[in-house]
Amino acid sequence: MTGPRSTASAPQSTSRRGFTADILTIAVMVVALTTRPAEALLIMPGFTSAITSDPNAASIESAIYSAIGTIDSLYSNPGTVDVLFDEGSGGFLAESNTTDQPYSYSSYTGLLAAVSAAQPSNTVLATAIANLGSGNTPGPGGTVQVTTADAQVVLGSSATGCFNSAGAYVSACGQPYDGVVTLNTGVSLNYTTTPVPGQYSAIGGVEHELDEILGGGGQGSVLNGTPCGNPGVDVGVLDLYRYSSPGVPSFSSCNGTLAYLSVDGGNTDIIQFNGDPSGDLGDFHPSGYVQSANATPGIVPSYTTASPEFAMMQSIGYEGAVPEPASLALLGSGLVGVLAARRRRNRKIR
Repeated sequence: MTGPRSTASAPQSTSRRGFTADILTIAVMVVALTTRPAEALLIMPGFTSAITSDPNAASIESAIYSAIGTIDSLYSNPGTVDVLFDEGSGGFLAESNTTDQPYSYSSYTGLLAAVSAAQPSNTVLATAIANLGSGNTPGPGGTVQVTTADAQVVLGSSATGCFNSAGAYVSACGQPYDGVVTLNTGVSLNYTTTPVPGQYSAIGGVEHELDEILGGGGQGSVLNGTPCGNPGVDVGVLDLYRYSSPGVPSFSSCNGTLAYLSVDGGNTDIIQFNGDPSGDLGDFHPSGYVQSANATPGIVPSYTTASPEFAMMQSIGYEGAVPEPASLALLGSGLVGVLAARRRRNRKIR
């Protein structure tokens, strides 16, 4: 999503004391990432020269490691996801590129059912599996589109990354990175966990895009870019859980279409999806969340087991690192083909 160029934020202080503290923070995070147990999600970052040569590189990298640490700590699926981080500018907070792997509906749901059987504590996924018959399915000849990271970590695929060290897509794949996240350093960014009035959370923006590379959020829907009234035959992994009312699935890219995330056949509205196709239709409509379609300045959105993002990721097969009843409260209230590059619309600033 393009937009007017934002005024670049003033560089943060690079005093010796502040810079040293940032380096120490990054060093501690690197050690934590590389010493996690084998039965754990591990997101490994790489950085382009645009970031490493940025005068504010230490703060940028610290925010990235913070976001990675949060997501790694939430999910226990064993596997490594390699992500390249870059910086850019435009009318967005952050954006991501990844690739999709098509599965037939029966293959995908069969694999997801096996994942559910291996995750007895993931009751969100169990409920989702039990109610698949009420939701959207691909049209004739259509497939379920799954990101390579989702396919690798959740489904056990041997798919490889398709992005090289420069962040370019290579159709033959076999590349070092599963996706690319670009952070807009041309807007006023807050790199810390403490809200700053008028500044956008870099940590929240990175968490948002990492969810997408893992298969959630906007990347979990194929609706963006499809004509209103003719969404095509493929579906995304979250499109299976789009409802407009109990028992009534929703699958349209038309502006204003009502759709909410539900894993129990539409009976429980976990959170409403964005209905404006100028943003990701797989992101959330309410503001203030990590996965909200529009970023809000002056806040640092929370991402915990009580967040709707957690239930969203559980529904596509990510297992909580420490199963807690928090995500359950959200419910109690109320064959491999050719890879294709896909850029999701990015998280807009407003």
